[in-house]
Amino acid sequence: MSNFRHYVGELIKGNSFFGPKLIYRYSIISFAAIHILLGVLQCLSGQVILGLVTAIVGCFYITIILPLVEKENYLLTLIVCLTEVIVLEFITTLLLGWDAGFYAYLFCAISASFYFTYITQNKHRHVMPLALSIMILLVYYIGYIVMKYLPPAYIYSGKAAAWITVFHVVNIAITFAVMVVFSYLFVWEIKSKNLALTAQNEQLDELANKDPLTHLYNRRIMNKIMDQRMELLKKTGKRFTMIIGDIDDFKHVNDTYGHDAGDLVLTSVAATILNSVRSEDSVCRWGGEEILILVNDPLETAALAAERIRSRIEAMAVAFDNQEIHVTMTFGIAESIPGYKLEHLIQQADDKLYYGKKHGKNQVVVKLEETPPQE
Repeated sequence: MSNFRHYVGELIKGNSFFGPKLIYRYSIISFAAIHILLGVLQCLSGQVILGLVTAIVGCFYITIILPLVEKENYLLTLIVCLTEVIVLEFITTLLLGWDAGFYAYLFCAISASFYFTYITQNKHRHVMPLALSIMILLVYYIGYIVMKYLPPAYIYSGKAAAWITVFHVVNIAITFAVMVVFSYLFVWEIKSKNLALTAQNEQLDELANKDPLTHLYNRRIMNKIMDQRMELLKKTGKRFTMIIGDIDDFKHVNDTYGHDAGDLVLTSVAATILNSVRSEDSVCRWGGEEILILVNDPLETAALAAERIRSRIEAMAVAFDNQEIHVTMTFGIAESIPGYKLEHLIQQADDKLYYGKKHGKNQVVVKLEETPPQE
């Protein structure tokens, strides 16, 4: 029961479980069941020959049409099914009359022609459903005109006349149910394709804007973000702070544990930094093991954020091959100032990073003149 609820929930979300073959297969089985049901009702009403013919057509769906589906001959399957519906509906209407409601299946045929050509992506999917709909409409009017001037071949009388009402109610109910199912499946197909398109766009965005290893922004997109921040600074005076960090002795990690371990350390550091900043801040893999963080705050707040990140990385343990790898990181910070060029801001942060590397590592350098902590 829980699996069924999960399945229905995913179906409502638009997640695709069905391919065309499965949809065609279940549809053909359902159509066969409908024909057999109608055949039984016709036999009970006294129309034994018509009932047997209708039931045999139901078996025809299983024995002849279903193998076409298994061979993925969808166009022929659709044409045969629609032809059968049109012909049998017309004959049954001539025999039992317009009031029996068998004409309603023509509406199902219109829905089916659009839906099935859509899911199979047939090259004629824009023309064929319209052509079939026009043909079905002509059959509808021909049947209507014929039955307006000619009586049905078999006229129910007395208590047996109630069967006309039974046929009408059953046919309209089946038609309504089938059209609701087709309409819902149509919406589901569109929703499923939209979800697939969204996922594809996200993948393209990931490839275009993010580093494939760390999933941080790449340098190209970060340059665009920094240009936008600089424009905002000019217009509003809203300051931001740039933090450039570099993993200490990263070459030693690669040389000691291998490049796979180095990649794992890099991704772990990236994840720690992402979890330590806000959504309005931006993090980029600037190059190699160097990471650039753009904090949408003045220097004092950014320095606290950098120190928080530094301490979390220092406390981090990366498990690799039954070993724990510990790394530290050094940061240089520069605050944006109106009138400064972006290149000058990057250079300031880079100079402070270099200073921290030369004077002890594992620290946040805000001012070049400050004395770094002693180890």
